[in-house]
Amino acid sequence: MRLVLRDLLYDDPGALALARSASAHGIYVHNALDRGEGEGFVVAGDGRDEAMVWIGPRGNLVVITAAAPPPRVAVRIVDEVFLRKRPWRIALGPAAIVDAMRDRLVVTPIAFRDQVYYLGKSAMAERLAPLGEVRAAQRADRDRLVQATLLLNQSDLNVDPARVDRRWLRDTIDERIQNGTTRVLGPVGGPWCKLDYGSDGPGGLVIEGVFTFAEERGKGHAAALVAACLGSAPGVVSLHVGKHNRPARAAYERAGMHEAGACRLLLLP
Repeated sequence: MRLVLRDLLYDDPGALALARSASAHGIYVHNALDRGEGEGFVVAGDGRDEAMVWIGPRGNLVVITAAAPPPRVAVRIVDEVFLRKRPWRIALGPAAIVDAMRDRLVVTPIAFRDQVYYLGKSAMAERLAPLGEVRAAQRADRDRLVQATLLLNQSDLNVDPARVDRRWLRDTIDERIQNGTTRVLGPVGGPWCKLDYGSDGPGGLVIEGVFTFAEERGKGHAAALVAACLGSAPGVVSLHVGKHNRPARAAYERAGMHEAGACRLLLLP
């Protein structure tokens, strides 16, 4: 197989086809291409597109393949990722490729594990009765959301809170509040549970950052919040979660979502 690389263009029909064929794994990239975000490349062989690599402005790298990549394709992808030296911090993709990326690192990753994708539609949402109001986050919720994000990153991704730029984090949360892309459950100024809309577009809605404070766990808040967002979404909804995280996975299943794929996750310090 003769491999040919081309730069990723936002209106590239082959790249869009790969993103669509990847189901939940491709929704984020599909939306990003529609917005004209990110950069990357496509690998083609024998007249068909075999894989694509997309790297976003937040340092997230996503590898999408048409099928299980042959070793030669996997090696070519990893070679090109490191040759281009485009900064990235978190990678998601097939295990063979992400494993090879890890082997090239000169630093020890702070997270390296299997992720499970979940997918749902409005018609699948369970009618769960939340214990409080599901609403868009308000400015008065900011301090609580900062705390939630730090705790989530520490417990889920091993990110030391001391290394997080607080100004950047507050600005990010303020932007989400202004854009209406954070949903919470609980009183103003003291929400019990939160989630973020990480991406929205023609591919569907991507949920991320689901977190329930420790003192509120076991009450069904996460399942109710996800179900409410799933029920109001016009298209498909996806998220990914650590394979080992059975409580979170059970909550998403209670909300009406179903398992729809898997990938490997690699997070740099």
